[in-house]
Amino acid sequence: MTAIACLKVFVGEDPAETERNAALIAKIAGDYLKAAWLAPRRHGLVAPFSFVLADPRATRLDARELQALARALQHRLFGDDDDGEIVMLMFEGDQHEVMRFAGLPPRQLSLLLAGEEDASLAGRVCRITPRDVRSVMPTGGPITGVPTMEALARLCPRPPPARVSWRGVYHAGRELFVGNVGVWREAGQAGRPYEFYVDGQRQQHDLAILKAAIAAIGPNCGVTYLPIGFSSALKPSLRAELETCLRTLPRDLRGRLAAGVYGVPRAPSFVALGQMKAFLDPYFSRVDLRISDPAFKVDDLAPGLAASVTFTPDGDAEASRIAAIGRFLKDAPAYRRRQVWQGVSDLRSPRELLAALDQGAPFVSGPMVTDLLETPVSVSPYAKGQLPLYGWTAADAA
Repeated sequence: MTAIACLKVFVGEDPAETERNAALIAKIAGDYLKAAWLAPRRHGLVAPFSFVLADPRATRLDARELQALARALQHRLFGDDDDGEIVMLMFEGDQHEVMRFAGLPPRQLSLLLAGEEDASLAGRVCRITPRDVRSVMPTGGPITGVPTMEALARLCPRPPPARVSWRGVYHAGRELFVGNVGVWREAGQAGRPYEFYVDGQRQQHDLAILKAAIAAIGPNCGVTYLPIGFSSALKPSLRAELETCLRTLPRDLRGRLAAGVYGVPRAPSFVALGQMKAFLDPYFSRVDLRISDPAFKVDDLAPGLAASVTFTPDGDAEASRIAAIGRFLKDAPAYRRRQVWQGVSDLRSPRELLAALDQGAPFVSGPMVTDLLETPVSVSPYAKGQLPLYGWTAADAA
């Protein structure tokens, strides 16, 4: 049986006051859960200030484990002063009741914060502050789950299988998710950006993503970027297998599909780009060139060849990655002249995301934009201050 709960976060006990700190609360709570609520446990932001938590190894959750989050929020918002207090409500119940609790209006939440039971809910509610944890529904009930968090720590989870996942593509100016990038996820590991793979080694993963896209793409998923190796589109030995798979794509999906062509060199030849474009045009409505050299020769692109160029910084050193992002975005005037959009992917830290946004990157993606999602994110507005978006589905709690 899976333990499932909804965590609601407040500043003080007034939901209206919480609204004024929405972005900061979402950021701090999201970062904490990402670091502390580890796989196979799942979490996701499902409504403002509302996180769904699921643990497939447990039958009940331990409210004490989340007190550290209350302390972290308290310190970030109020420092060491006594000017205010973080209050959280953790509701446990079945999936239907948990999702209903996530959308409760302020009046009902105020009653629960005051310790007054709500007969319309079927579940358990704990009130969590930096100073104490207590059950408010039922009053004076247990606050510890079964098994305890100490017992959970001794369990060895099985790694999730290899599969296709998705990362949302975010339009910074409109504060809107506009599409998704298909990502191959190795067993027990996070997905990797396209450019980490040497020519040809990614072909089987690309084919798996193409096949998964047919079933995964919904009517409100925006543009779906599917990975295609630059060499795969040119070398006859790789091209034949790829073309067989591309022919299975439904024709009515073409307007919503983009080819994310990775492994593009700094100065590709005019002939090679033309061959690539002619090969992909019957299956994709646009081409996104995915590069790892910030000094890519955009002025050499023929008009209309690519709709966008997406840069992925190399290496692990944050300072050099931020410098490379700045170098790429410095060429924005050249990209505008060619009518080519710029994007930055694989953004891994808050500083990298801030650097891309501050320097005007129109499109961004990566771990600081969305979690690895089990299903594509829908086209939807989302405030920059609340990034990243975390994924949660009913299947994760099964």
